Amino acid sequence: MSVFGKEFDKDWPLFHFDRKLTKFGEKLLLKCRKIEKPDNINVNIEEFMAKSEDFPIEFPIKTCRVKSQPKERHPRIVQQIVSAYPLIHEKVLFLIIDFLQHKLKYGSSKEKKLYEDMSLTDFVQRLLTKRCVSFYGEDDDYMLLDANTGYGPKYMQVGSKQEADPLILKNVLSYDEIKISAFLSISSLTDFINDGNRANAGIPISDASKIEPEGLVVGMIGARFERKGLMECQDIVVTKTQNVAENGYGVKSFEPVKLHKPMLNALNPLKKVDKLAKSRDYRRIWNKFYQEYDHLHEEVTKDNKRFADSLNVYVTFDNVMMKKRYAISFDMLLLEAERRAKEAGKLAYIHVVGFGLGVWRAAAQQEKIFLETFYQRLKYLLPFLNNIGVVHFAWFNLNEWGDLKHKGILKSDYHPRNGIKTLISKRNPNDKLESPDYDNMLLIVSYAWDGNALPGNEFWVRKLQASNDPSTACSTLISEIHNPHINMKFVNGNNLHIASADHGVIHLKEYVEHLLTANG
Repeated sequence: MSVFGKEFDKDWPLFHFDRKLTKFGEKLLLKCRKIEKPDNINVNIEEFMAKSEDFPIEFPIKTCRVKSQPKERHPRIVQQIVSAYPLIHEKVLFLIIDFLQHKLKYGSSKEKKLYEDMSLTDFVQRLLTKRCVSFYGEDDDYMLLDANTGYGPKYMQVGSKQEADPLILKNVLSYDEIKISAFLSISSLTDFINDGNRANAGIPISDASKIEPEGLVVGMIGARFERKGLMECQDIVVTKTQNVAENGYGVKSFEPVKLHKPMLNALNPLKKVDKLAKSRDYRRIWNKFYQEYDHLHEEVTKDNKRFADSLNVYVTFDNVMMKKRYAISFDMLLLEAERRAKEAGKLAYIHVVGFGLGVWRAAAQQEKIFLETFYQRLKYLLPFLNNIGVVHFAWFNLNEWGDLKHKGILKSDYHPRNGIKTLISKRNPNDKLESPDYDNMLLIVSYAWDGNALPGNEFWVRKLQASNDPSTACSTLISEIHNPHINMKFVNGNNLHIASADHGVIHLKEYVEHLLTANG
């Protein structure tokens, strides 16, 4: 049994989960049948570079731009441009449907106006294009597309009556949207400029034989605990002030709950009925997503298994909920790696970094949860991962955890190499894959991104060595190829791809056809 308790041992998410749709959900999915997947013909690299020149924020360096690459590589770069797409796990698609339905019923007047008649692809397009250019730190330091900068608590008012220019819902994402945006990735092939070490600063490597010339880069977003009562704090930590009935906690149902008449009579004079109903329904959609009831503070006792210490003595950390948050992201990464490697006719070599385990970390045990959950998901999805050769956990503090070991193997009779190899050691992201075991594999680099910033994040405010985000932008072409304001055709809501165990990674339109056919 896991040191985190028997609940932690349960596989989640399962292949088959409740995909029942409301009429509202059916209507949204039916609209997806009219989506046209972007074609990859007649892509003009000169037009792409011109679009990059029009980007309103100055690039801090030039070496990571397409215009700085040799012309003989342009045909390959065109293929990298068209390879880009936004990506979510299938469960997140259902979460978005529930989120939009909730906001249309309980949202502020500004939210109701914004979401009226919004399609699923419109919402994803908004997540891509209305994010800040840069967004970091516990004070929400931000830079917008018009170069406006600021910081402080005003960002938390976006979408409310108190919002004020320039932080208005029309222009930027609300915190509720950022929470969902944290499940959205962008994936593409890219050239590598150097080995991608934290201090690379975009300096081209002098000996190109020491790095892979090309690979796949996937932006992954961890759980952010920097703002109390927002984002993952709402689901994963338990506090005396947050986890109370007045905030919607403690309702043991995944279905909409009506307030009982005695409670209505008690609350009506205080004008709290609408607020309580809204809070309860908001908690419901997240409980439904995680298939887990939340808890009132008085219901929880630290047992050092599921409920444990955090870095804040007054906060209890729910290890099972942390596992579930990770599992969605891990499944998406593994299924994406499988799809891309199969397309390339190679085995995938996945470089895994501890996204969310740096300044966002809220509990000492998170690295152990990260590694144990990743191993669980590898085992669960193993029959679907015959094109993954190696998973390399890079720059972790632990050398092993449980069954996950350096130079370990998850054995499979159906795998061309009898299983997936696991490595745990220090490795720069773009290092040349070692011969002879790995030299023909497709390198897939995950990097720690942010749900409210363009790829690169601090890169855009010239903090090139601040984190894994700017170091990845400096060592690849993702500041352009993953940029929805530059690669507008492919990093676009209409090019959304869905990751599922049943179908692999496929375009939204194709996924919807499968879903509607299955639902009759």
